[in-house]
Amino acid sequence: MKKLNKVVIIGRTNVGKSTLFNRLSTSVKSMTLDYMGVTRDFIADTVTWKDRSFELIDTGGIDFKKGLDFLTEAIRERAVQVLESSDVVLFVVDGAAGVTGEDQTLARFVHKLKKPTLLLINKGDTHAAQENESEFIALGFGYDNTILISAQHGTGIADICEGILGNLPAQEDIPDEEPGYKVVLLGKPNVGKSSLMNALLQKDRSLVSEIAGTTREAVRDRMQFYKETIEVMDTAGIRRQRSVDETIEEMMVKTSFGAVREADIVLLLIDAHEAQLAHQELKLASYVFEQGKALIIIRNKHDLVTEDIQEQWKYDTEEYEHLLRKIEVLNISCETGHNIGKILPLVKEVWERYTQNFSPAHLTMIFKDGLERTPLYHNKQRLKMFSAKQVGIKPLLIRLNVNEPDWFESSQLSFFENILRKEHNLKSVPVKFNLRRMFFD
Repeated sequence: MKKLNKVVIIGRTNVGKSTLFNRLSTSVKSMTLDYMGVTRDFIADTVTWKDRSFELIDTGGIDFKKGLDFLTEAIRERAVQVLESSDVVLFVVDGAAGVTGEDQTLARFVHKLKKPTLLLINKGDTHAAQENESEFIALGFGYDNTILISAQHGTGIADICEGILGNLPAQEDIPDEEPGYKVVLLGKPNVGKSSLMNALLQKDRSLVSEIAGTTREAVRDRMQFYKETIEVMDTAGIRRQRSVDETIEEMMVKTSFGAVREADIVLLLIDAHEAQLAHQELKLASYVFEQGKALIIIRNKHDLVTEDIQEQWKYDTEEYEHLLRKIEVLNISCETGHNIGKILPLVKEVWERYTQNFSPAHLTMIFKDGLERTPLYHNKQRLKMFSAKQVGIKPLLIRLNVNEPDWFESSQLSFFENILRKEHNLKSVPVKFNLRRMFFD
């Protein structure tokens, strides 16, 4: 496998960086809205052009003004770190607006990096951009490295890709690092998802702030654990539906649910310090399990939990006990580090449960024994199960060959699930069934 070179998109806020990223990216999508600073964490995707692949990275807008708030400074620092490790820089400017003081400041910074740079004049299909082209040439990147583009309409995309390939260094071989499985962090805003991601990766990958909603897009990275590559994804916080009243909030929710569909294992973070548990969080747990995803509930900020809060947790979760008894629940504190070291071993254990296989003979035996001890009936007609076979993993899927599939409703299927869970530790793993009619005993 080749080590991918890094191509980094930079520019001041709201010049079209995310729109350009979406033009070039094939799978990962960056949020694009007419707001300042929508992109905060960097996001990345692999792009291939003429049989050459590279990693494309979209950064938050860089602001060099002094006296900025913590979050804006953190975004800038993150973008600078990514830039310093880049191989090619795509410097995006707003052609219709002309050269600004921020453009000039950023241009001076990019020159100091001594990285191959393409100056991309966005909105290049407008009369104003064409008139302003000479101003942008004066930024010093050279006429040959300056391209008029329209990120919105796709103009100049082929020229960008050709320019990137012309400036990329030779690729080097590295071992294959395709992820063995994907872990997604899910939860409401400000429950500690970004702090946990940084703790697991042992580096500052996600922005951490007391401001709710700092993470707006699904941020992913890879790590090694027990010689296996794991992809970890930090998602935007999911709010209750009635509080989602802005377009950007709706998109945050959409990207989070999209991440769940990609996931193998979901870590649902809950603020253990909250006196009352929101039912939304346990509904999220039910949703994840129904989607066939392995699930671990992580109660963060457990160092702040009092006896009263713990009693409230027991009260709040009573009606969900049927679900919670199937799921691993781990109490942690990102602040103190309590139990952080237990998370990845538990994730690995759940992954092994999620991908295990049972023999048809074993499944048939335990289910038949269960039916002998506790016969099931439908309108006084006895339900019969002739044989069982596992037909899938992730989730665990079992086919039951029965006399009348329509007679086996959710309560009957729960009967078989409980038998399997009693025989084997399947905590955090969903179990699903499909039914096939057989005509003999």
